[in-house]
Amino acid sequence: MVISHTNLCVVIASDNIPGVKGIGDKTAVSLITKIGSIDEIYKQLKNKDSKLYQEFSASVISKLEIDEEKAFMSKELATIRTDVDGIDFDLDKAKTQEFDRQKVVELFQKFEFYSLIKRLPGGENSFVENKSSKKKNKLQLSKKIIRVTDKEIDDVVSKILQEDFFVAKELMKETDIFAPNNFSLLVATHKENYFFENISEKVLKIFLNEKIFFVGHDLKNLIKLVNLRGVKITNKIFDTMIASYILNSSTRAHDIKSLTLRELGKELIISDNQKSLFGIDPTNALEEVLAVFEIYTIYKERLVEEKYEDLYFDIEIPLLSVLAEMELNGVAIDADILQDLSVQVNKTLGKLEKQIWKEAGEEFNVASSVQLRDILFDKMGLSTQGIKKGKTGYSTAAAELEKLRDLHPIIAYIEDFRELEKLRNTYIDVLPNLRNKYTSRIHTTYNQTVAATGRLSSSDPNLQNIPIRTELGKKVREVFIAEKGNALIAADYSQIELRVVASLAKDERMIEIFKNKQDIHTATAAAINGVELKEVTKEMRRAAKEVNFGVLYGMGAFGLASRTGISRYDAQEFIDKYFANFSGVKKYMENILKQAEEDGFVETIFGRRRYIPELHSNNFQLRSSGERMAVNMPVQGTAADIMKLAMIAVSNKINVDKYKDKVKLCLQVHDELVLEVSEDLKDEIAEIVKYEMENVVKLEVPLDVEVAIGYCWGRLK
Repeated sequence: MVISHTNLCVVIASDNIPGVKGIGDKTAVSLITKIGSIDEIYKQLKNKDSKLYQEFSASVISKLEIDEEKAFMSKELATIRTDVDGIDFDLDKAKTQEFDRQKVVELFQKFEFYSLIKRLPGGENSFVENKSSKKKNKLQLSKKIIRVTDKEIDDVVSKILQEDFFVAKELMKETDIFAPNNFSLLVATHKENYFFENISEKVLKIFLNEKIFFVGHDLKNLIKLVNLRGVKITNKIFDTMIASYILNSSTRAHDIKSLTLRELGKELIISDNQKSLFGIDPTNALEEVLAVFEIYTIYKERLVEEKYEDLYFDIEIPLLSVLAEMELNGVAIDADILQDLSVQVNKTLGKLEKQIWKEAGEEFNVASSVQLRDILFDKMGLSTQGIKKGKTGYSTAAAELEKLRDLHPIIAYIEDFRELEKLRNTYIDVLPNLRNKYTSRIHTTYNQTVAATGRLSSSDPNLQNIPIRTELGKKVREVFIAEKGNALIAADYSQIELRVVASLAKDERMIEIFKNKQDIHTATAAAINGVELKEVTKEMRRAAKEVNFGVLYGMGAFGLASRTGISRYDAQEFIDKYFANFSGVKKYMENILKQAEEDGFVETIFGRRRYIPELHSNNFQLRSSGERMAVNMPVQGTAADIMKLAMIAVSNKINVDKYKDKVKLCLQVHDELVLEVSEDLKDEIAEIVKYEMENVVKLEVPLDVEVAIGYCWGRLK
């Protein structure tokens, strides 16, 4: 029963086993006890007279239906295979012998087997050195915490400011960052560890010395807390999470527990409970702070050795403060527009559902992949040719439904239903609950250490996923507004990735098109089809646009044909003509692949690297994926770095006394920056933003920024 419980229980998500969303330990145990195995559960799911329907609520039934594919995939992941043939294994030879612990640790670190390090014999209370730490004596750090009284603050602050650096961590009393008196502070130096229970202006003086480093892990929250108290940090900043993101770009594990295992070979126990009967207890946080202390000494050297100093200190660290500023600023939303949109979407969903039922000839749960599969493939008999099939049956994922679009009108209705439902569940029903009770604004969180290309992402809400070109996506954007007396300014880079391509490839024809301020897609279509610009049709331009963006992502004739409706033969001919006209792009792609295979990595013009071991894989699909990454990462990454530099430049220009409280940098989505400004400053700020964004770097072609102004994000002109 272990397997069945595992793939139902979402609490083991850390093992990368997804399970059934919404079903936890208690319900999982009940299902297994009353019904039996996963196979039996899903067998009974098809029979409404079964025990499953009698014992469990409609909510549980619905969750099981929706995630059937994930349930069986989870079962596969959790199953220990005992029927594998051809393995010659001698158990006696597997017994632990004498070994070089240091070499084993280094091997485990190389393959990221971090959790195994602590299980190695002889590891108790030991410090595992890495290449950087071997150069130094092991740090002797105090584990004593000095609770600083009000009378001692001046003296302690003076001592801290005599150090080269200090490590700081906030201990939250309240989860809401805007709540008053909501945090305490733990500060570590070479000699002592200080705990400030209450934060006064005197304590915050430690953040006002440009000669010393303010060090920490994931510092954005603490920066926001300090900024909210009217202090603009002037220290040099070092964030170990961001350093790890740059130095260890092949992994997404940049949390402090992972870093401590990876760099120090120690397991870090972090407790969420920082409160005691006597207030905030800093004891649990001290181990984390001391780990950051040691990791800092390693990473500051590696940044120099691996030549990442410019990327780190000129782009990522300044950006950290900009993101903190943006998250604090937030953006206003119009509750009335949101309510109207909610009513409209629910009505449309109801109509779509009825239309789907009409096409299907019966009512069913459209959101259930199980029921949808039965309707489409069993009842309606739609072709399953080319449709992916798992253990539970044919897939109804979006990519598979797209293959059926021309077979029956029900597919288009299902796609519309899913898009609407996703927008409703992600934004329309969620945004009201995300308004902060202190500010009445939405404060999204920007994720700086996720994408290997350097691109930012956001969460709560995820602004990147709002559709740009659909009518409904525009209506969702209309919810985001300027407050009374203000206006919104949106500044959007025009075709920045293609401009980067032209510069990296040094393609003369593409450079000429951009310098002449021609539309790149129209000019491409004209070149490929051998016609004048004025003779280019919409269909020609659309195909050219697909190729312009697609070739960098490995799109071949099949992909172009499916996206444009032309034959595979014509698509291949189109691609061949593209490379004939833009030979510099072809040569760039060939050269970057060759260089990547030799170096093992690619990089942006600003030195951001991505290692691509897939290039040497024997698996064709993995190798092809690596080739696509090698070609497009320098383009995507360079565009991302340019946007980051632009954000820093714009922030520097608007953060002056003249614009205080009148100009706010609010949002960054894809290639777009959104500001909220006082109505009387909108034209002035628009000019400043456009100039800074267009001149932040010099490429082979000019950067172009389109600026729009208005009251709500969805209707800017």
